Amino acid sequence: MEEDQHISLETTAYFKDRAPLLFFLLSDGGQIVDTNQYAKAITGRHLIGENIKDVMVDFNDSFHLSALLKDSSKEHLLNISTASDLPQSFYFSFKKIINQIVVFGRLDTEELEIMRKELVSLNQELSNLMRALHKSNVQLKRLNEEKNRFLGMAAHDLRKPISLIIAYSEFLIEEAQDLLNTDQIGFLNTINASCVFMKYLVDDFLDVSAIEAGRFELDLQPAIICEVLANSLRLNRLQADKKGIDLQVNSDESLPPIIIDAPKIEQAMTNLVSNAIEHASPDSLVSISLACDQQFLIFAVKDNGPGMSPDEMGKLFKPFEKTSAKKTAGEKSTGLGMLITRKVIEAHDGKIWVDSKVGEGTMVNFKIPMAKG
Repeated sequence: MEEDQHISLETTAYFKDRAPLLFFLLSDGGQIVDTNQYAKAITGRHLIGENIKDVMVDFNDSFHLSALLKDSSKEHLLNISTASDLPQSFYFSFKKIINQIVVFGRLDTEELEIMRKELVSLNQELSNLMRALHKSNVQLKRLNEEKNRFLGMAAHDLRKPISLIIAYSEFLIEEAQDLLNTDQIGFLNTINASCVFMKYLVDDFLDVSAIEAGRFELDLQPAIICEVLANSLRLNRLQADKKGIDLQVNSDESLPPIIIDAPKIEQAMTNLVSNAIEHASPDSLVSISLACDQQFLIFAVKDNGPGMSPDEMGKLFKPFEKTSAKKTAGEKSTGLGMLITRKVIEAHDGKIWVDSKVGEGTMVNFKIPMAKG
């Protein structure tokens, strides 16, 4: 007798403390008198004193305790509220013993096994997709490296013949004007302009190829920044003169030397000023400023062009992207200049940003540390 009582106590303790089953002891009216740890853990509630109907998730208002007690041998698939606020389904059985009601709830093991198999299948499928993705990424990386290598070789080989055509066309324009008629001079000017554009294109491709290949390195040397700006403006003044644009330069001549890659910063300045000239109205003004505070060199260029909306400003630094802001003389560009400029500034630990309003022009700014860390 004592052994039976001991077994009964152990069984009761197991149901209350460790069994992965829902257990409720209810009063006649459905109040929860006792429950087990598993039920408390699933619901995240103390439960004692609550009504069983408040624990259930009754989607169809069909939970009636008296109806569930009519056949104690039958299981009912019901939903219970959980600590995660997501209903969970259990098979419940209800049995009345004297003046109390015993309720057991079990998980649908068949459904759990189906879910387990589906999860295993999905995990295997995900692993296969990850392997395929990794393989594709390796192939894409290899193809991108081959593309960069080919692009760099092609652009490098094109540089010399293009430079020769530019030089000879300029020589003919200057030295043979008296021997040629107006149409012939026009043809030479077209050849020269097309080759200059092609040279810009080749140079940009070489720069982008180096950037994507991770070979965009800086040759840092002390430089007089005002001289760097002056060099960049020599090329830009010819472009500005053709459109009657006045380049208004505000530069502090007392700026101290700065450690930079001067040719690359000159290229960045040239790109920004050239872009401003292309978008400025003929016979207008492009403002350029160069200054420094205690920490940064600050450069800005402003035009009076059509401006851009905030949505379009994000396109400026993406390769081959174009905004709705039209160049006022139909100038051509590679679509790479702003990307290269951003890479140059960021390589100097600097920052570049744009301020623009539709109809009010655009200002492009960059700043780089006076002492590169």
